[in-house]
Amino acid sequence: MGSDGVGIAGRRRLLAILAIGLIGAALCGWAIISHVGAAGTVTVHVQNYAVATFTPVESSTHNNNGNSACAAFVPSQQGGENKGDLNAKKGSFLQNVMVPQGATIKQLTLFANDFDADDGTHVFLVRKVVKPGLSPQFGGYRVMATTQSDGAVLNTMRKFTTTDIAAPKVDNLHFYYYLEVVNCATVEPFDVQVSYTR
Repeated sequence: MGSDGVGIAGRRRLLAILAIGLIGAALCGWAIISHVGAAGTVTVHVQNYAVATFTPVESSTHNNNGNSACAAFVPSQQGGENKGDLNAKKGSFLQNVMVPQGATIKQLTLFANDFDADDGTHVFLVRKVVKPGLSPQFGGYRVMATTQSDGAVLNTMRKFTTTDIAAPKVDNLHFYYYLEVVNCATVEPFDVQVSYTR
């Protein structure tokens, strides 16, 4: 035994415990740093909505007798599908959108074969407040984002996108969300993408 009452074996044990503690602390610190690094990476999630599966409606907010995104009101036609597209059907089409609570919508994108130089396809991402006693009942309607096809390129799927998103934070408790597509001409829309981060 040494003069301090701790033997050589006791000192070795203390050193071993200290070394294990330091190694444990280092591993824990590495885990925390790697977790922060992983958490700092922003992942963009993308939801695809096939336009051929949208519900055709007689008219819609952006395509009716009083107002239309097109040059004039375009009565809706029953949808048709051809190898993934909404096969050259005109009018209004709606689709429910479900984005996770608290997500932030970053981008709205349309993929379409627009071969009509005069008219195109318009897409609106909409949110509508839902609560009892809302008066007037149409209050809380907001277009969050819109994009549209333009120009004319034959037999080519093109991408039309916007990152200009109003009120991008998703709040499923107070709002519901949907897409409105207005197809003005014999354009072939394929897909609408809603991109978001969490």
